[in-house]
Amino acid sequence: MKKQLLIAAVAATMGTAAMADISISGNGKYVYTNTDISTGEAATTANAGTTEINLAIDGKNGDTQAHLEFEIVESGTTDTGSDGDHDKIDVEDQWISTKIGPVNVKMGNWDGSKSANTGEIIENARSGNKVSVSTTVQGVKLGYWNTPGVGSSDGFTIGGTVSGVNIGIKESPNSYTDVMVSGELAGVTYRFDHYDSDTADADADYATASYAINGVTITGVHAKANTGDVFTETDGVFGTEMTLKEGDVEEASAIKVAGDLAGNAVSIQAGVRKESSGEDNDFTKLVVSRALASGVNAIGTYITTDDVNATTDRNIFKAELNVSF
Repeated sequence: MKKQLLIAAVAATMGTAAMADISISGNGKYVYTNTDISTGEAATTANAGTTEINLAIDGKNGDTQAHLEFEIVESGTTDTGSDGDHDKIDVEDQWISTKIGPVNVKMGNWDGSKSANTGEIIENARSGNKVSVSTTVQGVKLGYWNTPGVGSSDGFTIGGTVSGVNIGIKESPNSYTDVMVSGELAGVTYRFDHYDSDTADADADYATASYAINGVTITGVHAKANTGDVFTETDGVFGTEMTLKEGDVEEASAIKVAGDLAGNAVSIQAGVRKESSGEDNDFTKLVVSRALASGVNAIGTYITTDDVNATTDRNIFKAELNVSF
């Protein structure tokens, strides 16, 4: 009801024709984090709380859409603003899309999807004021993107399905070529990326497969690069605490088991990250989530991980309340 009243209030100054074309969505969360760090015989413990609100506003007029996202964060320790408070207001995705005949056009700032080519290998950060055009010809999707003034930020994509196998190619001239195949075979969902960099010794591969049985989903992941600085994704499938970007990680593997237990969504992930030196760093992550009657999701997370390039272990506990609207 509050959301409907807010939409109505915004639309009141625009005329009734605009009311049905504006939507507001988002989520809010509070996260308490306890981090226990051990370094040799010394140990430190840190406690922190973070409040975050995300808002997305969409306006539509025929085939044209404008999208705007805000992130408002209060960490209590960082991002000191001009008023002396530790807060931050960030405009994230900001774009306009439309159609010109059979061609889709998108202009603005947005980050790439983790499920798309290179999404789990390199960080597809928001680039300023890029333009993307795409169309489909006889079942084959063709795309081109360019960021004016940034010579290395352009390329094209080709995607389609052959005999039930999804094939995607992403080419950025003088930078990289990525080939991705995905699909389902005998109940197993799979994906494989080969990232071929134009830089010497900077190639990488990413593979994942999952299978569901009796309400439990088992997922395996493996990533490997020629050197320890190829991976730049910071919040992919391995998570921010076990990011492949950290240190000299050139190979990582993990297995994840997820399902429902007594009304809770439970997942456990265990794996290892290997440094360029050959040293292994183990990690384990347990997540328990439950939807409460008040409309809030309560999420508990426990992580134990070795720090790459350090004789440090971290034990991290997070308690989160999250509501979407």
